[in-house]
Amino acid sequence: MVKQSLIIILCLISLMLGVSPAYALTKPEVRGEAAILIDVQSGQTIYAKNPDQVLPPASTTKIMTALLAIEKGKLSDPVVASPTMLNSKLVYGTQIYLEPGEVMSLDNLLYALLLNSANDAAVAIAEYIGGDVDTFVKLMNQKAKEIGAEHTTFKNPSGLNEEGHLTTARDLALITRTALKNPDFVRYVKTKSKVIPRSAENVPVEMFNENKLLWRDPSVDGVKTGYTTQAENCLVASATRNGRQIIGVILKSPGGEIYNDMQNLLDYGFNEYDNSVYKPSGTAISSMLVGKDTVDLILGSPIIVTSKKGEPAPVLRLNVIPLSFQVQEVEQGQILANLEVWQGQQLLQKIPLMAARKVSLPKSAGILKYSLVLIFIGVFILGLWTIARLSKRYQYPKR
Repeated sequence: MVKQSLIIILCLISLMLGVSPAYALTKPEVRGEAAILIDVQSGQTIYAKNPDQVLPPASTTKIMTALLAIEKGKLSDPVVASPTMLNSKLVYGTQIYLEPGEVMSLDNLLYALLLNSANDAAVAIAEYIGGDVDTFVKLMNQKAKEIGAEHTTFKNPSGLNEEGHLTTARDLALITRTALKNPDFVRYVKTKSKVIPRSAENVPVEMFNENKLLWRDPSVDGVKTGYTTQAENCLVASATRNGRQIIGVILKSPGGEIYNDMQNLLDYGFNEYDNSVYKPSGTAISSMLVGKDTVDLILGSPIIVTSKKGEPAPVLRLNVIPLSFQVQEVEQGQILANLEVWQGQQLLQKIPLMAARKVSLPKSAGILKYSLVLIFIGVFILGLWTIARLSKRYQYPKR
């Protein structure tokens, strides 16, 4: 009671003085084992708690399953459920009770996967994309490495308990950031409910999104929940306010407080941090020789930086990676290099660098080039003709 009274008095004094209460500036408490909050545009970390601790991800695994399905599949394709649906070692827990031979579009399976978190939908998708579950899991791990999720190892497409099926809060944030670039993925994870047609009777047809924040906060636009006895409560959430989007991840939370903790994380990220343009699109970052001309390499998109309000922006390190070192001519806007944006030891993003102007080969160089080609062809034909003549001259007479 004394503590509550003290807080109320401090709040009143703060309001009278026109300043915000001091406790509002402190980092939020997260009761999960690991957590992270990142800005989608800049890629920078706003909050972290054991972000690189490997933990089971439960059904947040399905973010990767969905991303691969969208990238490699066709949403209108019919997917036929296989007899694997009856394999209780692969398919158990939350289901929509697919029967072997049942046909459902990939589009509807993705609603079942991401809203209802159906484990049988995950296996059906894996077999459709990979031919079998093991091949699909290899694709999942390959994609994780491409994204930079270096501490992630997937063992199945659903997130059910399996030894070695592990990720980190940071890796899940990276995977989610990549997935949110896909408009189809965005459409699924922000959908609150969806009725999917089924040929069978007495089976689930209305999929409800289990992400409670999606129903509570209009700024929340995804992403995925998860729970197993081993992983406990897991949540990946995204929210967008005033054109700025952030991603929060909480792993191994003991109970329902995960939603309040995530809400506090998201509010903290929006209230205490802001974005600014570090370098605008079109800025010349470097240059390279094209033939004998020097061409500026300009940004294809702006570099965004996230910083705490009232504090200077952090220093970023820029690293130019040329795609080729020998270029004779280019078109304006042609991508010639990639720019890596680093903060400390963390790679935040890669941005294409484009040629600022067109450079063509001189006419004389072009004529010389084609002349050499013609000379080469002529020499080649002459050589063939000479060989043919010599072979006739030294042929042995028939007896």
